[in-house]
Amino acid sequence: MEEKDPLVFKYEDIKAQGGLNIKLSPDIAFFADAFEKPGSLKKLDLELDFSVGGDSILLEGRVSAELELECSRCAEPLARTFADSFDEVYPDTVEYIDTREVIREAAALLAPIKVLCAESCKGRCLVCGINRNTHSCECRAGKTSSFEALKDFKPGKPGGKKKL
Repeated sequence: MEEKDPLVFKYEDIKAQGGLNIKLSPDIAFFADAFEKPGSLKKLDLELDFSVGGDSILLEGRVSAELELECSRCAEPLARTFADSFDEVYPDTVEYIDTREVIREAAALLAPIKVLCAESCKGRCLVCGINRNTHSCECRAGKTSSFEALKDFKPGKPGGKKKL
């Protein structure tokens, strides 16, 4: 195990100190692949609080990340900061506490499924594709019923019997 890695801690050192609280901004390159698009992660800040209790160590962490995302309606780029907390228990059977994976998981879960540049975002025109927040167009998207595809449907003769 790499003792020089700032996210890997020796169990005995934490236990001997009676715990540990650390704040750091690690190299984002290690966590960048946790996101769908390369380059999404712009900054990552961590707070790790280790508490000693009997035969285990509790890690309570907080991750804050600045992400470069794309608006779900207009597809324009935007940057937002998201934060969340996590916890993990490590038994006294481990020699090292490697926090990299638990941090990677917590950071990956920060990115929302849908993000908007503004609640009032008008999105893109469905016909010409222009950003309706910055330009207007004369396109008229036809309103169709969800059942439009069924208008020409002709079912077969019901109740026909087969001979055996």
